[in-house]
Amino acid sequence: MRSKIVLASVFIGAFFAFGQNEVDVYRLSNTYVQGSARFDAMGGSFGALGAESGCIGINPAGFGRSSVSSFSFGAIGTSVKTTSHFRGNGEAVSTGNSSMDAFKVRIPNLAGTVVSDVSSSNSGLIYTQISFGMNRLANFNNSFNYSGQQFESLLDVFASQAAGIDPTFLYDDMPYTSSLAYQTYAIDPDANNNYYPRLNSGDVIHNRTVLNKGGINEFYFGISANYLDKIYFGASVSYNTINFSESVVHKETLTDTSGVSLRSFVYQYDYTTKGGGMNVKLGAIFLPTDFLRLGITLHTPTFYQLTDESTATMEALHNDGMRTVDPTFIPTDKYKYRIWTPAKVVGSLGLVFGDNGCINVDLEYLNYGWGRLKTTNDEAYVAYDYKAENKVIKDQMVDALNIRIGGEWAINNTFFIRGGYGYYPKGYTLARTYGKNYSQTISGGLGFRINRVYLDLSVRYLTSSSVYKAFYESRTDLDIVNTTFNIGMQYKFDYK
Repeated sequence: MRSKIVLASVFIGAFFAFGQNEVDVYRLSNTYVQGSARFDAMGGSFGALGAESGCIGINPAGFGRSSVSSFSFGAIGTSVKTTSHFRGNGEAVSTGNSSMDAFKVRIPNLAGTVVSDVSSSNSGLIYTQISFGMNRLANFNNSFNYSGQQFESLLDVFASQAAGIDPTFLYDDMPYTSSLAYQTYAIDPDANNNYYPRLNSGDVIHNRTVLNKGGINEFYFGISANYLDKIYFGASVSYNTINFSESVVHKETLTDTSGVSLRSFVYQYDYTTKGGGMNVKLGAIFLPTDFLRLGITLHTPTFYQLTDESTATMEALHNDGMRTVDPTFIPTDKYKYRIWTPAKVVGSLGLVFGDNGCINVDLEYLNYGWGRLKTTNDEAYVAYDYKAENKVIKDQMVDALNIRIGGEWAINNTFFIRGGYGYYPKGYTLARTYGKNYSQTISGGLGFRINRVYLDLSVRYLTSSSVYKAFYESRTDLDIVNTTFNIGMQYKFDYK
């Protein structure tokens, strides 16, 4: 039997995050607005342009640019391909690469704008607008699998975590990890309650599948106005709904079973988060000239109320049969808590070339370290101050300046060619240590106008990389390509 290995638990993929932590805050704060096909084609860069339903995700003053009422909707197909490289640092005995694809169809954008002509009031206001609708803010669908051979085992972690704990208290102290391994006879204690996995000096073959699903949708109501065709201002209230689930299935098989009863084991962990939260956006657009437009926006924090549910189980195959966990020792938890995401400030610059086209640049600043975990205000749950977790958020999260650039060129005002680019630095210190320090989007699309009907098509690529660590010595590099195909229609009409 191998000597005991003490392993640190460092998890970039949020596995073993059996409580609320900085990963949850980062997940809800790191969003990419998916709007109409025109919005997506221009890289989501619309802060100074407006007159587009997707602009609510950047600057609600953009609706002030609308002079006629409109209704728009769209549909997207999203393909997410994740390629994994197990033990990509080259230290493993053997490595394994794999890819997983997922394709989903959903509605990313549904919007209506009602415009009123108030110029007769002689107040300087020309038009006012009321807007409502829905946008997609985040897509959590990102599943992957890896396999390979190495010496270190997940059982080493479980044994290390249990050190010094009497077996009768394992369920109370380590219900999701060491207790399950003990129940299935995968780890054993000695007289001093030091635990050892039932492994010998041989390697084990790892195979892990991680299934992530869900996203964030924004439902909004906005008001805006046009003052003398020079200043446009707007405000919106949004309610965001979140649905996230993660399922982890980890299997290890021994390559050498001499001297031990264990042959293989399977560990499974399932976790879901559901809830919602509100935020406010305040924005303005100023036109010094017909050529130049300037925009400024403040996004307040989103105040989420969330409910987590989790469970885990394990089974181990021995030379005399399968060992499973007694149902009374399978942990299940439900907990409510709150998250405040960081505020954002967006500055925008737009250049308009008459009826020929336009270019827009958005600079979006936020500090992920401003995010906070808060205890629930539901008296049915025990209060918790999250002091230690919030200190980690403050210490490990950093600021970021997101950049979006988009452009459009019109041909006879009936055919439109569009393109865009987005640069999103990682706001998590640990994530910056591995892989690229940023994610990026590249997009393009076409538009067609037939009288009052606008038909738009776009494709948008989001590429990113990260490292997933099931435990310290088990590293998997991930390359993610998210491809979104968007088709949308907008109809403009007079409202009296």
